[in-house]
Amino acid sequence: MIKNLIAVLIVVMVSGCTTLQKELKNYVKQPEVSYKSISIGKVSTSVIELNPTFNIANNNNFSIPIDAVTYDLSFNNKKMLSGEKKSIGLLPANNGKDITLSLDLTEQTLTSLQQLLFKDKKLDYQVKGGVKTMGLTIPFEKSATLYVPEISIKEVKMVKGSFTQLDILLSVDLNNPNEFVLPLGLLNYTVSSSGKTLFKGDLKNNKISTGKNNIQLPLTIKPGDLFSTVFGLLSNPTLPLHFEISSPMFKKSHDQSLDLSSFF
Repeated sequence: MIKNLIAVLIVVMVSGCTTLQKELKNYVKQPEVSYKSISIGKVSTSVIELNPTFNIANNNNFSIPIDAVTYDLSFNNKKMLSGEKKSIGLLPANNGKDITLSLDLTEQTLTSLQQLLFKDKKLDYQVKGGVKTMGLTIPFEKSATLYVPEISIKEVKMVKGSFTQLDILLSVDLNNPNEFVLPLGLLNYTVSSSGKTLFKGDLKNNKISTGKNNIQLPLTIKPGDLFSTVFGLLSNPTLPLHFEISSPMFKKSHDQSLDLSSFF
């Protein structure tokens, strides 16, 4: 088989590209490209990274070179970016190789996609392109949907309370309907009362597994910022709170009043 392949290459040198494709079809089995998985890399307010992985299978008894992989990324049938991944290397004989593309959504593209995500709670996407090898281009394509996690406030729990400080634990349920883990590069949360901000916090480098998840958000507020005296607090111990939770992929607000009479 190796001798036959060498013979083909010699013919190509004499006959040019048209003969290359014809002779290769006679002696070389075309590699097979199949979708394998997708993951999301970094997620922040400035970038969301999609990492689709395709497998290229070589059914020949010899290694073949992969020159490059070209790709287009579309959302809701609108092409957002194109690119090419080079220096893939040799595809082993009778074996396969996974090729992972790194597709970064940034700036204006990311802003428009976030608006769609917040509005529709999902986003259809398509990755398509071609694998270039020995003068051939083998097409591949994958279409799927990116879903926004479902978020709900499970519990607002008082851990410790006094006039000087209230320690609160906010329990949040997250359901990830996607087939892949969603990283929470940055999650911000704030607490306010009657329009006055009482607390700001954030969580970094968290991940949401497929299915149901729960995260605990600790926060601290000072009643003295709202009540000038302990007597004022005791005369009206109900504290209305407004919670805001946001990430590059979702937002959630929640209102709840706390009865502080049992702590004083």
